[in-house]
Amino acid sequence: MKKIFIILGITIFLALLIDLLFGSYLLNFTSKKINPTLNHNVYDHDLKKNFNASLEWVPGENYLFCTDQNSFRNFCEKTNSNTREFDIAFIGDSFTEGVGLEYKNTFVGQISNYLSNYKIANLGVVSYSPTIYFSKLKYLIDNDYKFNRVIIYFDISDVYDDNRKYRLIDNIVTRKKSILLSKIQKRLKSSFPFLSYSSKKIKNDLIPKFTKEKKILNKCGYLDYCHEKSSWTFNNDIFSEEEINKSMELMNMIYLLLEQNNIKMSVGIYPWPSQIMYDNVNSKIVNLMDNFCLNKCEFFFNNFTDFFEEINYSTRESVILKYYFENDVHFNEKGNKKIFKNFIKNFKN
Repeated sequence: MKKIFIILGITIFLALLIDLLFGSYLLNFTSKKINPTLNHNVYDHDLKKNFNASLEWVPGENYLFCTDQNSFRNFCEKTNSNTREFDIAFIGDSFTEGVGLEYKNTFVGQISNYLSNYKIANLGVVSYSPTIYFSKLKYLIDNDYKFNRVIIYFDISDVYDDNRKYRLIDNIVTRKKSILLSKIQKRLKSSFPFLSYSSKKIKNDLIPKFTKEKKILNKCGYLDYCHEKSSWTFNNDIFSEEEINKSMELMNMIYLLLEQNNIKMSVGIYPWPSQIMYDNVNSKIVNLMDNFCLNKCEFFFNNFTDFFEEINYSTRESVILKYYFENDVHFNEKGNKKIFKNFIKNFKN
C-alpha cells in the first residue's frame, strides 16, 4: 500500500511539473473553445484587444468576431481605430455585445452603419451588469476616454448578476465568492493551464449527464415561470425590493458619474422570452426604468411595446420562435433588427 502511495505521489508531482512547464503548449493540441474575453483587474473582465476569430454560439453556426485596439467589438475592417473620443457609447451585456451574429447584424452594428457620421463605441460584454457598467465607465473616463452620450441597455439578468455574482468595493468589481479563493483560482489557472482546462472540460461535459434527472425534477429552465434570472419582473417570489433597488442604485451612480462629466445618458430595455410568455407590456421593469429616466435620461428606448404588439395578432410562442435563437434567450438577426428599428424611431439628434 505504501508503494502505491509513493507511485501516486510521484505521478501527481510529475504531472504538475509538466503542466507548469509545458501546459500552455499542450493546450494548443486540444479542441478548446476560443474565448474572446480575459480578466480585468478593475471591472472583472473585458474583451481581448485586436481579437479576430470565428466563434460558435448556435451549434454548427460560426460567426466572425473582431475587436479593436480599445477592446471594443467592432466591424472587422475598422479594428485599427484607436480613437478615445466617441459620439455614442453603448454598454450592456451579451445582448449588446451581439453574441451569435456578425457585427453588421447586431443592433449596435446596424446603428453604427445607419449613423455613419457618428463615432460609436460598443462597450458591451457578456455577463456585464450595472456593477460593471459603473466601474468600466469610470475607469474609461478616468483614462481620458470621451463620450458625448452613453446608452445603457439594461438586461433582465442584471438584477441577478448585481446580487448573486458581483460586488463593488472602492469602484473595483470583485466576485461574490471569497476574494482569497478567487485569487488562488486565478493563480492555479495561470500556473497549471492544462489541468485547469481539463477539469473544466470534465465538469462541463460529464457532470450535466449525471444531473440531468435532477434538472428534470426541478424544472426551471429559461422559459419557466420560476427561472431566477428572468422571472423577477412578474414573479414577486424571485427577488426582494431591496435586491431590485440595488441595481437601480447602481444605475443612479452611473447617472451621477455621467452628469459630472457632462455626458448625456439614455436607457434601453427589452424582453427575454420569459417576459413574452408570462409578462405584459407594462412590466415591472418598464415602470422601474420609466420612473428612473424622469429628468435623467435623454431617451428611453422601451422595446416591450414593439414585441407585445405582435402578441395581439400572433401567439406568444411564435413571437419567441421568430425573434430569438432556438433554445436560447438571445435575439437572432430579426430580434436585433427590431431593437435597431426602435432605436432609430426614438433617437433624435
